[in-house]
Amino acid sequence: MRHVLFTRLPARPRRESGSQAPPASHREVCGAHRRARQGEAVDIERADTMSTQLRGKRVAFLATDGVEEVEYTEPRRAVENAGGTAELISLKDGDIQAVNHLDKAGTHRVDRTVREADAADYDALVLPGGVANPDFLRADPDAVAFVRDFFTADKPVAAICHGPWTLVEAGVLNGRTLTSWPSLRTDLANAGATWVDVDVFVDDRLVTSRRPDDLPAFCETLVDRIAG
Repeated sequence: MRHVLFTRLPARPRRESGSQAPPASHREVCGAHRRARQGEAVDIERADTMSTQLRGKRVAFLATDGVEEVEYTEPRRAVENAGGTAELISLKDGDIQAVNHLDKAGTHRVDRTVREADAADYDALVLPGGVANPDFLRADPDAVAFVRDFFTADKPVAAICHGPWTLVEAGVLNGRTLTSWPSLRTDLANAGATWVDVDVFVDDRLVTSRRPDDLPAFCETLVDRIAG
């Protein structure tokens, strides 16, 4: 079966006193940075331990103004911590304005425009959420074609929160099962998909999650899927 539901990973094995700590998982990387932002004391140095799982892999992050910042920065960090190369693809040159829910957050430098980008140059695609971000993307023919090309080439695609809106426009969801921010449920059903309420869902090469709270599971699963 191609449908795989991820909910909980087994506990990491205990180690003997004085032995070297095992590398942090991608779930731990994302979770540690999220808890640090919330004021908890966490071992960021260990969480940022680099691995080589994605060495040689190039991952496109398609986003524009209104992207939910944490849904861009956390998966990007997971890709880079796994040894991969991440590039921000957008509708325009320069910087894009991220948000934290409805408030302005940071700005992020665009690596290349979607008109310049070619899906053939990348191993995978990540679609962060935010309400405005995918609404802008799905109205842009070049962005929609860029997304569709990843499905045509059977490459991994990961989308979180409102990110699947662009998948609806690309016409790639008929017969698939996925999750998202709950308000997208009707749109996804109208596109021929089955919606499920879980933290992360894998349908063949498509990885989806619902919200920022799901980022630890989302980050780990997308890295594992890209690694093959």
